[in-house]
Order: sequence, then C-alpha cells, then structure tokens
Amino acid sequence: MARILLFFLSSTLLVSFSGYSQKTIETINYAGGDVYEGQIENGMPNGTGKMTWISGSSYIGSWRNNFQNGHGIMIWETGDVYDGDWVMGVQNGVGKMTWKSGDYYEGKFKDGLLEGKGTMWFENGIIQKGKWKANQFVVK
Repeated sequence: MARILLFFLSSTLLVSFSGYSQKTIETINYAGGDVYEGQIENGMPNGTGKMTWISGSSYIGSWRNNFQNGHGIMIWETGDVYDGDWVMGVQNGVGKMTWKSGDYYEGKFKDGLLEGKGTMWFENGIIQKGKWKANQFVVK
C-alpha cells in the first residue's frame, strides 16, 4: 500500500510542479545506488525533486542545498510516513507522522521530535491531545 501511495503522490507532485517552474528535471545517480530526480542547482538537489535511497526509503518534495527543506513526504522502508515541514533535512514545523502500526500523530515537530501542540491517535483507540516535549506527552 505504501508503494501505491508513493506512486500516486510522486505522480501528483511531479505533475503539479512540472508546470510551476522552468527548471529542467535532471537525475543524479549516486555511487551507493541512491537516485535523485528533480531540480538541480550547483550540482545538488535544489528545488523540487524525489530521492530514492537504495534502502527502499524515498522523499518527494522541496530541497535546498542537498537537504529536504520546505514541504515534503518521506516514506521509510519500514512503511512509516511523514508528510510535513522540513528544515535542513530534519522534521521541523507542522506535519503528520503515520507509523506502520496504524498509530499517527498530527502537530508540531522540532528537530525531528514531537514537540509542541499535537494529537496522537493510537490504533487501540486511545487519543492523546495536548503538549509534547521530546516525543513525550506532557500535558493536556
């Protein structure tokens, strides 16, 4: 299912961004087997593009100087998905993290951690809404 979702999102984002910019879509094939397809500036990902890692993880969205930066969607090889804001390769801002287990969180992130106001929905029906600090629920 994650692969179908990724294909759909990839197709949708690349189509929507293709008419947005005059920059050419290029490909970088890294020595380790990772592949980047998208806008390139100064020999590195800059603009909109998709990175597929040899591990099976992928990211599609905005890039700045070789880092995820802006809005993007990361799908890890485990099936976990993050859709939200990135700053220099780290989840920062507002986003939604969905784990393979079915649990998901919507809210703020800081330095890749649940931080600030947010809500966690657990597959078993429990909902925690309030403030988070370093991935820990601290107050309603």
